Amino acid sequence: MKKLWLPLATLCVTFLSPSLSANYFKDNFSWGYNTSIWTARQGDNGTPFGCSFEPNMQSPSEHGLTLTLSQGTCSELQSNQFYSYGKVQGRLKSGNVAGTVSSIFTYTSWWDSPGRAWQEIDIELLPLLGNVVHTNIIYQPQGGLYQSWEQDIDLSQFGLDYRENLLMIGFDWSSSVIRWYLYDANGQEQTIRTVYKDNGDGVLANNEIPAYAWPVDNTKIMINHWHGDNSQEANYFPGQYYGASSWVYYDFIEYIPN
Repeated sequence: MKKLWLPLATLCVTFLSPSLSANYFKDNFSWGYNTSIWTARQGDNGTPFGCSFEPNMQSPSEHGLTLTLSQGTCSELQSNQFYSYGKVQGRLKSGNVAGTVSSIFTYTSWWDSPGRAWQEIDIELLPLLGNVVHTNIIYQPQGGLYQSWEQDIDLSQFGLDYRENLLMIGFDWSSSVIRWYLYDANGQEQTIRTVYKDNGDGVLANNEIPAYAWPVDNTKIMINHWHGDNSQEANYFPGQYYGASSWVYYDFIEYIPN
């Protein structure tokens, strides 16, 4: 499944050189988000997004943060700093409204630094697909060809359902390997997907991506909850949206540098 959209999540960032990779953080979202770590996004990404990100679409609690959406409005947090290789992980639970997306991902592009390629690593929950996690790597040079490497993983094989219980999930990003993992119903860590940088042997294996497309630049960490606009692109990803309100609850987000 290929996404034909560009998340302009950093349009509001001025064209300054991104800061050097920041240190470890963990935000438990107690009574809201840590403003030294995150900024609540305000703005519109255009198609296939059917909603504008609004800071007020958040519901804090003592132990976590809920991002909400309604028809035309949605919610996103993006990190204030840029991060390099390491683990990005969190615990979340999402509603079950068709046409919506709940995510944990990294993103950087030419909006952060002119000439930089769009580089993204995704964890996405899409009720359209059922009880699966959608994993993806996206690469596009400025003005060039969009490419993505996607795989959906059925969570039921691990005794999990993100619509019923909290799901602890993350990815470990290094200079040559990206490994997605989760904690199963018994609390054991399970690797669910591994992608390698092409080793240069002249054969691109199914679990490799070209070396030129490997995410290498410091990147923002983001979480969001949005719905599609029912355009052709949106009906493909994230599916038809029928107007219902929805939510995703985040218990924590953590970054552990390599």
